[in-house]
This record gives sequence, C-alpha cells and structure tokens, in this order.
Amino acid sequence: MTIGAAVAINVIPGVGQVLSGALGAAFSGTAIGGGVTAFGYAAAQAVVGALTLGLTVAGVQSLGGILGLGPNAPKADTTQTALKTPRPPRYAAYGESRLYFSYSLYETASDGTAVDVGAVHDGKLTSVTSFYLADDKITLSGNTVNAGSDGRYGSGKMKLYWTDGSSPGSPFAAVAAKLPGIWTTNHRGDGVVMMALLSSPVKSKNFLDIYPNGVPVPSMVAKWQACPDLHAADPLNEAGWTWTENVVRQLVHYMLVREAPKPTINEDDPAYPAQLAALRLAYWNAKIAPSLAYWRAAQDVCDEAIALKAGGTEPRYRSCLSHSLVSKHGEVKAALLSLCDGWMATRSDGSYAIYAGKYYAPTVTIGPEHIVAYEWEGVGVDDDTAINTLVCSYVSAAHDYNSVETDAWRDEDDIAERGSELSDNLDLQTPSWGQVRRLAKRKMARTNAPFRGTITTNVAGRIARGHRYINLTIAEAGATFFDGVAEITAVTRNVATGGLTFSWVSVDPNIDAWNPATEEGDPAAVGDRVASQPLETPTISEADPQFSSDGTAAQVQVEVDAPDRDDLTWYARWKESSAAVWNEQTYSDIDAGTAVTLLVGLVPLNSSIDVAVAYQVGDGRVSEWSTTETVSTSTAGLAPPPPTELTATGGTGESSVSWRNPTSGNLAYLRVYRGPTTSFGDASLISGDIVGGLGEVMSLDDTGLSAGTYYYWVRAFNATGVGSTAAGPDDAVVT
Repeated sequence: MTIGAAVAINVIPGVGQVLSGALGAAFSGTAIGGGVTAFGYAAAQAVVGALTLGLTVAGVQSLGGILGLGPNAPKADTTQTALKTPRPPRYAAYGESRLYFSYSLYETASDGTAVDVGAVHDGKLTSVTSFYLADDKITLSGNTVNAGSDGRYGSGKMKLYWTDGSSPGSPFAAVAAKLPGIWTTNHRGDGVVMMALLSSPVKSKNFLDIYPNGVPVPSMVAKWQACPDLHAADPLNEAGWTWTENVVRQLVHYMLVREAPKPTINEDDPAYPAQLAALRLAYWNAKIAPSLAYWRAAQDVCDEAIALKAGGTEPRYRSCLSHSLVSKHGEVKAALLSLCDGWMATRSDGSYAIYAGKYYAPTVTIGPEHIVAYEWEGVGVDDDTAINTLVCSYVSAAHDYNSVETDAWRDEDDIAERGSELSDNLDLQTPSWGQVRRLAKRKMARTNAPFRGTITTNVAGRIARGHRYINLTIAEAGATFFDGVAEITAVTRNVATGGLTFSWVSVDPNIDAWNPATEEGDPAAVGDRVASQPLETPTISEADPQFSSDGTAAQVQVEVDAPDRDDLTWYARWKESSAAVWNEQTYSDIDAGTAVTLLVGLVPLNSSIDVAVAYQVGDGRVSEWSTTETVSTSTAGLAPPPPTELTATGGTGESSVSWRNPTSGNLAYLRVYRGPTTSFGDASLISGDIVGGLGEVMSLDDTGLSAGTYYYWVRAFNATGVGSTAAGPDDAVVT
C-alpha cells in the first residue's frame, strides 16, 4: 500500500511545530443521538457550550481509555483459576460472570476432610446463578453437592457453603466445627462474598469415582454488583441500586464506591457510614452532578436496542467486567470505556463529561480561520499501524463463562491489497459476540482511517472542546488537504496560542451502519457439534452500470454464479472505491438457480463503484463475500434522451420548428436537421449548437426556403458529443 507523505505546516512563526508526540493523553467518545427524553444529546451539547471553558483529558485516557488506542480490559485472575497467595488481592465484578476464589484457608481436618475457604468478591452480590466444581456445573440439595451423571462428587461427600457479601457476614459454622481453634464464628468476611468447600475422605478404591480429578476447585456464577441508575430521583440512594449490564452505570458505581475518597476512620466506627455518605455526596456533586445530562444520555446509548440475526434485540453495550481492587483506577475505568467505545474527560469545572460510542452529526466546524499550525500525515496507514484482521473474543455462558472466539472481523479488500494479514486481538469482557464485532468495526475504521494528523488552533478554535466529531477543513496555498468529518482522538490546551492542539482521524458517518445477518458473526461452537460443510463462495460473472432513462440515476446490475438452492437469501454490498464503509442490501425473494441477477443501488454517478455479494442459507450460515468487482458509472458515453413534442409548421418561404428539451442532467446542447425525404440519412444540419434549459420548449425559424415539403429532426447531445436518437421527422409545407 502506498502511503502519502506527512506534511507539517507552521502558519504562525514562533508557535512551534505540531508534533504528534507532543500531544497529551488520548481520549475517545461520542455524542448521543436522538430518542433521549429530558436529557438527550441537545441537553448535553448545551452543557458543553455553557460550562466547558477549558478541557483537559482525564487520567483514564492516558491509560488507554480509547478503543483502538488502549489495552483490552484487564481481567481478574479469578475468572480463570483460584489463587493461593499469602495476601491475595481482592476482586470485584459487574454483570454476570464466573469467579473462582482467592484462598483464605486450605486445611485438612482431623477426620480427613479437606477444608477450603476463599474470598470471591468484594461487595454484596445480587443473585447466584450457578456453581461449578472444576469445569463441572453442579446442583445442590441444600449445601450437599449432587452426584454427576457418572457418580462424581456423589455419596454426599461434598458440601458447599457461600455468603452473599452482606455486612456483617454470615459465619461458616460447618468450617468452625471441623477446625476448632483455627476457624471461628468470628471469621465472617464482612462485605465479602465467600465460599467454603468441605470434601470428605473416601476409601482409596472409591477415590477416583468421587474425585476423578482430585479435590476440585469451586467457582460460582452470579449477577454481581448492583449499580446506580442515573435516571433515578436519587442515584446515591443504595436502596434503589439494581443489577445491570449497562457499562455507564457500572462506571458510575466504580467511581463512587472504589475511586471516591473514603473516611480515614475504621469501618467499624459508628461515625463511618455518615462520613462515607458525606464524602460520596461531595464526590458526586463535584465529578458527576454538574454534567449529569452527559451521563444519562450515555447510559441510554448503552441500552439502545440492536437487532440480532436470530431475531429480537440486545442492548448496544453490555459488560461483565471483573477487576482487581489493586488495579489503578485509570486502568479499570479505561477497561469499562473500552466496552462501549466510550470517552470521558474532565471539564473546567472539574466534573466529567462522558459519551458512549455512537456517531453524531458534527455541530462544530474547524477551518483555516481557526488553524495556526497543522501536521497532515498523508493518505492511508502503513503496515506498521494498520489492522485488517481483529480476532474477537467474548465471555460465553454456553462455554461455562469462559472467553471464547467469535468470527474475526476482517477487511478482505485491505488484506488483498496489502498481500498480508495484519492481525490484532480484541478480547472484551462482554457476553455478546455481536458487540465485540461492532466494536471491532469501530476500532478497525479508526485505526485504518485514510486521513489523519494534528491541529493547533487559535482561541476561536476552542469551539472544538467537548466534541468528538467535527467538520474539518485543512487548506493551504490554494490546496485543500482535507475537507470532511474528523474524529478528535487526543487534545491538549495550547498555552502559546490560547487554543487547542488535537490529533484527528477521518471518520465515515456510516460507521454505525449494521447488518446483523452479514456482520454479527456466529457464537463459538459448543461441545462436539459436527461442523457444517463450508458454503461455496459466490462468483460475480458480470457487473454493469444501469442508468435511468433520463440519465439522472444509476444502479449496478450484478450477474452471479450461484448454488442452486431454494433457501438462499442474497446480500449485495457496494461502496465508492475511495470509501471505507460498505452499504448493504438484502434480497429475500430471489428465485433459485445457478445464475442470479441482482440490481444494486442507487449508486453515485460518475464514480468508481465496488460491489460484492454473499448469501445466507436456511440454517443461518452466511457465505464469504465474493471477490469485489469494480464498475464505472461515468456518464461520459451516455447519450441524453431525445427531445419530445417536435412540431414543424410551414409558411411562405419559411417554416418554424419547435420541441421540448429532455430533462436529463447530461444535456449539453441540441441540433436541428432538415431533409427532403422521411429518411434521416438524407437530412442536413441546419443549426449550430443550441443551448437551452432542461425541459424547456424551444423553437427555430428556417427561412429562405423554396416552395415544397420539408422534413425536420432534432437531436440532443451531451458534453462529449454523444447524441441521442433523432426526434422526428415532422413535415412542414412551404408555399
């Protein structure tokens, strides 16, 4: 791939070169679209305009809060295994997921019972979903583990106990009875979800029947922390907090419960609750309340319904994130933001403005009058930066809440052009494979954006504060480097100019376009399911432009070599060759056969159009896209329609010819012909190039004629001289 050279311009001497390395912490986000009552996008924008006097990037952003610029979400170790360390870290989780424990005690009682106790989660859980021993999902009768289908864990030999994280907690009386002097009823684990597993001894000949893999490690699946609802009358009232998978609600919980200041006195002090409430309220009033419109709008974006390939919908952004309490706050907040392609930044009043990932039409324009210096990095990205394959992973309940892969997000055109796959991983803590692929689409589009650079503005350029998407025009010495929608990816205040310095990439307004049938992908295969035979990739045998009769519109007719099946639903996609995002169409009623004709569009005139096709079979599988074909919709060789309403009227020594011009946009001029017979081959041109308006009625007087009958024709021509069929003849009798 050929990459354009970077261009750096200083418009005002002394300001200094605009270098991308000098940019501050990266940030990302999106404004909110319509449909939000009371606190929608318009309200959030009003807050920006009225209150944001200077924007600095929150610490979370410097740690990689941008999807595509930052790391994947840090997972708690206890999502994969139990921990045995002298001082294990505490863990917490959101949404629904499976957690092992960190051992607090592993001992053998005097009767040979193995006693394992561990801390699972810091804070109260909402409800328990299920339990596991090793990789086996189990059921319980009271606290006794029921035998598996092969007898494992049977004979009442194993007992499992747990707490829900209330404070004060419930003691494990069964553990205290087994280990007197080591464990007492005072070992409660206040405010911590705990599990205890008692594994009784068995005769050696029966050991492998009951414990086929040794004494197993327990884990539990739960709906974890309840979180504030930003639309509640009092979001700080914990009595109204509920369980949620909403990323923004989880982020608010983290900031209030984990990040906000805590009292310096002991938690057992009677004054602790009041001091904690006061500190939490002060944090809320300083960090969230002034920009509450942003938070409510972002919460609503996460809850927006996204159509699913199988029918129904799911929320746009869901989270089942778990984290260690010793992780840096910025890392955890960045991990949550990565689950919604979110953006959060501090405003001049100290509060946080936040957006969840959704494109909005820019309301701000930065042009040459705002720019004092810029660096334009040319066209395209090189192989060291580009990504054309993203391996997508999600947390699957069907796979015992493990991280598994869905279909990778691939840019087949870029792979073919570069001749290599440039791969990266997107391993997110969400239960939705479709969500990971939606986020992968956004990440790849941002990473591979064809235009990018940095801008330093004057004071007037501060209108870009608080905006993710702007209209941007970069022009210098008569040359326009960029004119379109840009996404701001990093920003700092510039002391020298009084304005901003920000980095940007070009963005396609259709980035959120989504076709579940072709883009959602499929969940990871479960168990020993036999893989279906791979589908044959369709082949385009011919692709040609089709123009409307008046030349004002174009489509692409695609002939496809196809499997002869009755259960096919066809898909076609098209884009201008220079664009990054495809437009897709569905054809649900195409007759079966080995050849299929699809009409694609409407597509732009006088452009290079890429087209490709795919199909879906009755069991829901979708074929690979065909090889892309490129079609030109140039109208240079397209004749306009012929004129209409032609009449010729004779008189004394002259005749008058009138007609109506065609309405085609490619009409350039007309010519009039006269002949002695009804054959156009005998006619001669009697006019010059006649210019008139589209659909205009025009006329020509033909004088100095001898008596007789004359025949007239009129033809329309385009700018390149391609003419229509002749309208006529109509005759005139001259006396």
